[in-house]
Amino acid sequence: MIRDAETIEPGAFRDRTFDVCIVGAGPAGITLARRLGAAGKRVGLFEGGGLEYEQASQEVYEGTTTGQPYYPLDGCRLRYFGGTSNHWGGWTRALEADDFEPRPHNPLSGWPIEKADLDPYAGEADDILNLPPVTAAPDVLPEQGDLRPQLFRFSRPTTRFGEKYQAELESSANIETYLNANLVDLRIDENGKRVTEAVFRTYGREEPFTVRASAFVLCLGGLENPRALLNANTQIAAGLGNEHDLVGRYFLEHPHAPVGSALLRDAPPSMLVYSPTPDLMRTQKILNFGLRIGYFDQWNAPKFTGAFDPSPACAVDFATALEAQVSGASAPCPGLVVDVFVACEQSLDPSNRVRLIDERDRFGWRRIALDWRLSKMDVRTLTTAATKAAEAMATYDIGRMKLADWVANGEAPGVDNVWGGNHHMGTTRMSDNPRTGVVDADCKVHGFDNLYIGGSSVFATSGHANPTYSIVQLALRLGDHLRAKT
Repeated sequence: MIRDAETIEPGAFRDRTFDVCIVGAGPAGITLARRLGAAGKRVGLFEGGGLEYEQASQEVYEGTTTGQPYYPLDGCRLRYFGGTSNHWGGWTRALEADDFEPRPHNPLSGWPIEKADLDPYAGEADDILNLPPVTAAPDVLPEQGDLRPQLFRFSRPTTRFGEKYQAELESSANIETYLNANLVDLRIDENGKRVTEAVFRTYGREEPFTVRASAFVLCLGGLENPRALLNANTQIAAGLGNEHDLVGRYFLEHPHAPVGSALLRDAPPSMLVYSPTPDLMRTQKILNFGLRIGYFDQWNAPKFTGAFDPSPACAVDFATALEAQVSGASAPCPGLVVDVFVACEQSLDPSNRVRLIDERDRFGWRRIALDWRLSKMDVRTLTTAATKAAEAMATYDIGRMKLADWVANGEAPGVDNVWGGNHHMGTTRMSDNPRTGVVDADCKVHGFDNLYIGGSSVFATSGHANPTYSIVQLALRLGDHLRAKT
């Protein structure tokens, strides 16, 4: 059942208690609701927007940014049924096993779970995200030294969670979905250990309505999950789960940067992706990265599946083509000229954070500021990826690379040379210690018996992989945990 919360009667939930109340109907929320509904649980799924984009809902996401220039906060997310999957590009990759391990040069890194804890959900995640089978990663390096080949798969057709699962949720006997239901408070018991009610408001009515449940899950995204916890401060001034001032801290992105161009001996049939070995990360004190080699204009096309359009055969030898590139003449074989681009893991920094500002939205919640900066380790990771790419091309004679000026000069990238991937992670990070994280290994907020977080805000570290695949795996795993608990 899907209903508009504007139409429900006052007190409609007065005599009812859901097994689980989920706030947010994006990839995490819808995946979790379906998992629990299939297990026979009574689920209330509450979405702040409607079935389609509406400006009144989107304006709730307005905020400010400081530090590294970033996207407008009401432009890098979507606030309606299906969430940000409504403009997702479809890039997927699972985190690697060593992404879950601590790295001594990145303090606080390491997860309280392992990749093996998420692997059982790979098949279901593949189906949810419309993914092709896993195949061998494209590779042109004859020997594997510091770089290891990686594979990205692409959701095609791209899973828009609202579109794909609307009919299923409409017909569900166990899941009640309410649109235009905006969370305005979470109320807790006198012991401060359990959430007793979630309070919502609609756009057309001032009177709020309350929902009771055995468990509550926030699936609002990497910026709004901490915002919700911080704004739920009517009983605890610092907000919920914020005893150690960690909510909103350790914001993670994937810094994206073009690091040069290359002339290859052979045109790549698909995008080449390489990441560093654990040994290289340890010795160079860098983080994980995805080094992408190919045609930037094609891999950003909406229908990109990993295969490039065929390039015409080159009529001149490599030395002649290289001379033309070095001299700045027109490339005689443009199909051999490729872009080299890096998206990397970001270091853990408590000053990278989501914090509340004084300005309030229409429902009275304080808006947020996003403070985001790159560290020396982040820059070192980007430049090491670039130089290792150039070394590999020359060593194995697969081509030659021209480094971007900022890389060649040993400088930090300018503001026009690095940007984020719209990947919001880490702001309610997972840790088995409440002094270093907001949620535990089961995504339960430390100090609470029945408050959970879904989505990439629980990532302890980011790796270089786009987050949607892991978001879905974590939601399925959380569903199994709540199925046993409620």
